Amino acid sequence: MDFGKITLNYKTMSILCRQIASAYEGGIPIIQALQIVGDNFPSRKVKIILYQCSDNLIQGMTLSEALNHAGVFPDLFIQLVTAGEKSGRLDIILRDLSSYYEDLWKMKRSTIASLIYPMSQLILGWFLGSFALGIVRQIGLEKQFSLQIYFSSYIAFQIKVCIVFTVFITVLIILKNTKTIHSLLYGIFRYIYPFSYIIHKFSLARFFKAFALLYSSGIPITVALQQSSELLPSSNYQKDISTVIHLIRNGSNLEKSFKTLSWIGQIGQEMIAVGEKSGKLDETLQKLAEFFLLDAQQALQVASKIFNILILLAVGAIIGFIIISFYSQLYGNMFKQLGI
Repeated sequence: MDFGKITLNYKTMSILCRQIASAYEGGIPIIQALQIVGDNFPSRKVKIILYQCSDNLIQGMTLSEALNHAGVFPDLFIQLVTAGEKSGRLDIILRDLSSYYEDLWKMKRSTIASLIYPMSQLILGWFLGSFALGIVRQIGLEKQFSLQIYFSSYIAFQIKVCIVFTVFITVLIILKNTKTIHSLLYGIFRYIYPFSYIIHKFSLARFFKAFALLYSSGIPITVALQQSSELLPSSNYQKDISTVIHLIRNGSNLEKSFKTLSWIGQIGQEMIAVGEKSGKLDETLQKLAEFFLLDAQQALQVASKIFNILILLAVGAIIGFIIISFYSQLYGNMFKQLGI
């Protein structure tokens, strides 16, 4: 793994696809389109990448080869650009990709937004709770309690905690794009409700969105399924998709093949059957992706409310413990002085 390599996030990819598509649709050659977008892009690193891609195009590379050579673009993006070049639908593919990455960015943004308030409560509860609990424990243990001395030791303790927490978060950020971390996190949260349900629905939304884009770009359905399955978090799901691919290659239709996938639900199976019979499979796959995305967002809102309630209960329990500790310490000292 290259720690110096930058990874273009969903927001950056959405803006890039939209701007390149707009320039290309306006009749600007792709080489100049990359240069124009690079000139106006706020990120200096992205500017350099786009300029390098433009130079590689001048030297005779195709757009997909130049993007692949940059080493920072997602595989799905490069695959669809390749299909767009071959089919002459590059502008449409770029527009679809912009919508795809915008949806992914919305997923990520809604997840972060829903966690801000409960996490702020948790952090505030930690600092205030640990401060108050420390005072309660100190009272009575020393003959003369000094708030100034205690405050200094409390600050030193919190600095150590913050350093450990910062190191932990930094390591996670560095390793966040590795398959090992993804597998580890998925292995933990797949058994915890409602995280398991949310991850499942978000994964289905990404899978069907990618499948729709690949299929509509003219890529064979078995290849589109195989490439889309790489977005699924579980190896068991990927094996199920391999079974579907095997059935299709042996002459089975989509309706029968997707009946083997219990994890897409009856609605998913029925919609695919309708899409196959009507000849509008690409539109049906887009609607399926939107359905699972909406389902995941609603589940995320419910999970956020549950998380808020749990944090309030935890904060209430901490406050109750502090009060009980304070009065038990207070009356305990009084009884000792009275000889009781």
